[in-house]
Order: sequence, then C-alpha cells, then structure tokens
Amino acid sequence: MAAPAGAHIPAGPAWKAKPLRFIEPPLVTSQDCMGHVQKLKKEYAHAVLTARSAIERTPKEALENPKRYLEHFTKEDAPPVSDEHKYTFDRVNDDTPYSQYDKRDTFHTKHTEAARKKCNVPLITRKQLRTSQNYGWLPSIDIPNNGFGRSSIFLDSAMDKSHLRVGGPWSAR
Repeated sequence: MAAPAGAHIPAGPAWKAKPLRFIEPPLVTSQDCMGHVQKLKKEYAHAVLTARSAIERTPKEALENPKRYLEHFTKEDAPPVSDEHKYTFDRVNDDTPYSQYDKRDTFHTKHTEAARKKCNVPLITRKQLRTSQNYGWLPSIDIPNNGFGRSSIFLDSAMDKSHLRVGGPWSAR
C-alpha cells in the first residue's frame, strides 16, 4: 500500500540504534567541547613525557646513526649514483652527451624513463631487492639442461637415428 501524498516516510526503522558520533563523546554544548579538548591536551602531555623518557633510555648511537634503509643493500665497491655539480658554472658548461631518447635534456640520463624502459641501468645490489634478480643470482645446479629435464646431449647420444637417413651403407638399394 502506498503512502498518502504529503505523508512523512521515515528514513529507517524506529528501532535502529543511533550512530556513535552522537553517543561517544557527546559534544553537544560548548562545555562538552571544552572538556574534550582539555582531556586531549592532558593525554598528549602524558604521551610526550613517555616518549621523552623512552628517548633518554635508548643509546645515543641508535639515535644518531643515519636511517637510510636502502644503504643496507648497496655494494661496497659500487660507484656513486651520480656526480653532482657544485657550482652553477659547472652546470652551464656541462659536457654530458645528448640522448635522443630522453624527453628533456638532463644531466641525470641514468634516471630517466627512457633509460628504465630500455634497461640501460643495471641494478647491482648486495642482496636481492626484486624478484627478477632471482635469475642468475646463484650458479645453476645442472649445467647442460639448466634444470629443464634431459639435455639435448642425452637425446643426441641415446636416440638411434640410423633409420632416419636415406641412402648409405645400411639401406637396401
């Protein structure tokens, strides 16, 4: 049965619980808001005190060491990633060769999209960072077939191919 014209249709059933934003915390009046702000300030002050005491307990070496995660993977004898120019004069008189594949003429040709697409820059690390580095990381176990079943050397020596030749000393003429 349809509701009569102009009648109020409730959005949902009357038994539905109120959303939590109206219950926790009940910030209806300005006093409620002020009390909530003061409570958060006190919690923040306690958190700062706890953090400062934790920092004081930790050794200084742990706080002062550089936290560059990717340096764990660099090789010891690897060349620097790029040689930056110190002065503007050096930037102006730079003699880096022009690459026609780059959209912009840049000093850092190894870091462009074109170099990544053409795989010109190898990723040489101490440990594996990408799954594509699994290939060739360790020496192969079975050299002749590289792990793909029997090798072609076996097939050449085990198969009798005398019946495949036409002519010769064993054929009936």
